[in-house]
Amino acid sequence: MKIFFKILNIFLLALILFLVGFLVGKKYDFAFDENDDIVGLQYSSNEQKIRRLVSLIDNQYVNDVNSDNLVDEAINFMIGKLDPHSTYLNKDMIKKANEELSGEYAGVGLQYRVINDTAVVSQMLPGSPNYEKLKFGDRIIEIANKPVFAENLKQFTALLKGKNQSSVDIKIIRNKQPLSIKLKRSMVPVPTVTGKHMINEEIGYIKLTRFGDKSAIEVHSALKELLDQGMKTLVFDLRGNPGGVMRVAEEIADEFLTKDELIVYTQDKSKAKKYIYATNYGLFEHGKVYVLIDESSASSSEIVAGALQDYGRGTIVGRRSYGKGLVQREINLGDDTRVRLTVANYFTPSGRSIQRPYDKGKQAYGDDIYQRLKNGELYNKDSIKVNEELRFKAPSGKIVYGGGGIIPDEFVPLDVSSVSNWLVYNNDAKLYQEFIFKKADQFHSLFLLENEKRYINYFGAGILRNDFLNMIGVPSKEFNPALSNTIDTYIKAILANELFGNRAYLEIWSKEDEMIKKILELENTKS
Repeated sequence: MKIFFKILNIFLLALILFLVGFLVGKKYDFAFDENDDIVGLQYSSNEQKIRRLVSLIDNQYVNDVNSDNLVDEAINFMIGKLDPHSTYLNKDMIKKANEELSGEYAGVGLQYRVINDTAVVSQMLPGSPNYEKLKFGDRIIEIANKPVFAENLKQFTALLKGKNQSSVDIKIIRNKQPLSIKLKRSMVPVPTVTGKHMINEEIGYIKLTRFGDKSAIEVHSALKELLDQGMKTLVFDLRGNPGGVMRVAEEIADEFLTKDELIVYTQDKSKAKKYIYATNYGLFEHGKVYVLIDESSASSSEIVAGALQDYGRGTIVGRRSYGKGLVQREINLGDDTRVRLTVANYFTPSGRSIQRPYDKGKQAYGDDIYQRLKNGELYNKDSIKVNEELRFKAPSGKIVYGGGGIIPDEFVPLDVSSVSNWLVYNNDAKLYQEFIFKKADQFHSLFLLENEKRYINYFGAGILRNDFLNMIGVPSKEFNPALSNTIDTYIKAILANELFGNRAYLEIWSKEDEMIKKILELENTKS
């Protein structure tokens, strides 16, 4: 019944706006946002000017032109004059964004790498109906009667996606034998919680890569699972998380804050404020929390980190976050394109805005990370510049600063002398991963894949170490044996990622993670 009345109200409003618009020269209109809520529009004389210009180009201009492209370019130019986070989304961008936020797509659930111009299966995603049909090392040579090779991989990916519950025929080579397989397309889940395990008997770990529509449900489920395993302390990893749905960030923060504690508030153009408070439904309102952040943690990540820091509910560990304190609303422009428009600022419970300045233009704004690197703040907390005019006293009594990201309580530098950091973050990391994958592909038939621990441990036990060292240019006779465990762990972790996904990688690599080491050090100091 509620849906009926909502549709009726929309119809009546549309009719009224149409009649008013007709009478006053189409001065009023409406659009819908991402939640299907109505956005009222009032057109100015400038809008009429643009409309007349497009009409003149379409009907009077002597040469044939694509006015759609002209309009797209004009919109991009205008949006480009606003803040750095207002964006025009074309149809392809909307499709990709919807897949990321919805946490699923219609496909076959395949992940692959390219070896010698051939698509090679690395794993099938759990939850896919094709989970048992393809195996690590299978060579895909044909999809829907079309040959597959490196040059058409973009088309290859598109062919695998399609309508839910439809099917696609592929041909593969397995153990040098050709096989034809029918794969079924389904809604393949793309989880945003990509890490979930116990670091030790009391410390649990959750990695969240973005704030999608289902992320709050995923985090809630992960918390419950870890609590059932005896978790008393949580490491909540938001490193590299660019944000996403603000509503979801509020729901996740509510897992840790107690009833009536302020999570965040927003202020729009008219100075109207909206306050979001915690409820009493959180699963982890009293356990100890560490939140990991870095220079790529933004937006919704900063809402969660800021709220927990302000109330003293979490210890923020890492490096200063990105610094995005703007709220966007995604509004349909009527032709399946949208504008993601900044409509408000948000503030943490202490009243601080963590938005960094953008008055020097988008180029300078985008180059901020390089300035941080140049200024040395990724290596030394004392190099972080704070604005004393933006000093706030948080509800916990802690002093915090606005104007440029969340400053961590416990700083962990980007240690360039660390071998583990060098393996993960240097420019050749992708090359190292491809090398390990090729070696695994070369030898995988020697082992039983069902026994994943045996398989991974074998590769890390030295059989691959010397080849890896030679590949990175370190002769084995000059190698420091004390680093053997780090190299072996890296090989195991990369191999686990290829075969079993990111959760396996994070569980293996956590023992070498500098920020997790810092947390274990803090825990040992306090115990």
